[in-house]
Amino acid sequence: MAHADAAGERLAAIDHLIAKGTPDALATAAALQQFGAETDSGAYQLISRAVQLAPDRRDLAWLAVRLCASSSDCDDTIPEKHLHEVDPTNGVGATGALTRAQRKNDVAGIDGALASIANSERFFVYFDPLVAATATALASVRQQGTVPSPKETARATMEMMGVIAASVLPPTQSFTYSCKGLALQRVPGRLDLCRRAARGFARADTFLVEGLGLSLQQQLWPLDSAQGRAIMAQRRVFQYRMEEYSRLHISASNLDEFPTDALEVFRTHAREQDAALVYFARAGAPADPPAQWESQALPRVP
Repeated sequence: MAHADAAGERLAAIDHLIAKGTPDALATAAALQQFGAETDSGAYQLISRAVQLAPDRRDLAWLAVRLCASSSDCDDTIPEKHLHEVDPTNGVGATGALTRAQRKNDVAGIDGALASIANSERFFVYFDPLVAATATALASVRQQGTVPSPKETARATMEMMGVIAASVLPPTQSFTYSCKGLALQRVPGRLDLCRRAARGFARADTFLVEGLGLSLQQQLWPLDSAQGRAIMAQRRVFQYRMEEYSRLHISASNLDEFPTDALEVFRTHAREQDAALVYFARAGAPADPPAQWESQALPRVP
């Protein structure tokens, strides 16, 4: 019964968001409508309307790219082109080209996409701004006619953190496939290109993507080299922050423990990692691992 009630509440919220028709409301409706769906839900049409209303919004442009991938009749290159126009220095826009080139075994296309990632300034999926925008819109339609309470805002933030995380992460299998084994040996310059592109991945705005970039770098450098040791040191700091973040109230699944100001922290910090440091400071936790700290995560291959 609780599941049915939640599903009904979500459908009602989607209807209200579509009726509201603002860019944030349409983006929220699109993300909610596609969440958990295995096939095309029509979400891309909604996010396309949002992008048309706010063509300069980088976060909406990237969400459109991701929702296009779930649409049965969407040409990926159209939202990708728009993303590049509004956010030309973001390497995440090259992931679609990399995937298509990999499918065709197009060596020049793979190298071109890897070069775009390598030369980019950042690799952002806009998790924080999208959570801030969509949680605000969702809380607003749930309490129509009144200002959302702090608890309702926190509830919407918790919900949209999960929805947006499931919506915006890029496909990475093609990168891994292009940067291992025979490709590194047979394609001239591929090893150096992959190393630089892995650094591009690590210039991320989420823990998950940053961790992927660091892991890829470890695969591409000898562990006993100067660069390998530097990457190990970076990864230790990363691992500490990610593990400690998971223990703070911001990661709680209990609404009563979730911080009521999380939405404002996301709104004022472009990266998830920087938002985490706010809660580190609040908890009195050091930002860097103490000398005696050891990871509690299971051992993994770099």
